[in-house]
Amino acid sequence: MTNEWIDLVEDPDYPRTPIRGGYILRTGRKGLIELLKEWQAVGVNHAALGIQFSSRPPADVIKELAEEVLPLFPSHEGPNPLHTKW
Repeated sequence: MTNEWIDLVEDPDYPRTPIRGGYILRTGRKGLIELLKEWQAVGVNHAALGIQFSSRPPADVIKELAEEVLPLFPSHEGPNPLHTKW
């Protein structure tokens, strides 16, 4: 698992650019997809993306992630739920 604070800009081709001393990654959608594929190739199967430092409204960023990025990385199946007797 890993995490990244991102500033996902509207331009999908905006290059991956570290800002605030590398603390935040400013990028377009294509750069984020490339990063997630690189992580996937080295075995990362869970990633947390922080958007609190984004220059765009959170709803816009979440919508773009949901529609354009997440479909490229399908969820893993979870374990079967444990049977509990309440």
